[in-house]
Amino acid sequence: MYKKLLAKKFFEDNPYLENSVQRFIYSTLLYEELEELANKITIEEGLLSDERLEQVAREKEEIQEEQNSEMIFQFLRKETEMVNRGLLVEKALEFEEVLLPKVVEKLMRSYHDIFIENSIDILAKSNKDYTPLLKERYAEIRSPYVQSLVCLILGFRGEEATIPWMLDKFFEMKKLYPDETYDQGPLLALHELNCRFY
Repeated sequence: MYKKLLAKKFFEDNPYLENSVQRFIYSTLLYEELEELANKITIEEGLLSDERLEQVAREKEEIQEEQNSEMIFQFLRKETEMVNRGLLVEKALEFEEVLLPKVVEKLMRSYHDIFIENSIDILAKSNKDYTPLLKERYAEIRSPYVQSLVCLILGFRGEEATIPWMLDKFFEMKKLYPDETYDQGPLLALHELNCRFY
């Protein structure tokens, strides 16, 4: 339906950057096992000090045993050991019904990178598809960084009809933030939409 909009020329004229936060997050969403593999290597190769390993184990136990959704919500805002992030996301998804509406609300006005990145991961993996709500409330999002990452979720989970809207967001961000990488979110989302539908 929108194949002509995503012609080969568009992607040739707008190559994505190899190194950007958006590219890294896109890769972790696309290849979930990459994060698990990196964590396994980090621990097995002894890349963490004994002190850090103790911290990882303590934190892991805390996350696993927590049964209060409010405490899990607080965890999403705290610096967590990288090797425990996947576990935290899984735990948050156990409380999806209660937590995700709160996550979406907070995301609208958040500038807190840790919370933002955890939220994006959760929304990309949730059972319920939040893309219609995220698209509808997109203009309410205060941070262009969050807008950029929300585009990634829409790329992975949105409908084909998202394509013209996503193109608008790409050109808009490219124009508004020429010295930033925010346009990479919608651009990578367009790559993903192209892969999914054409």
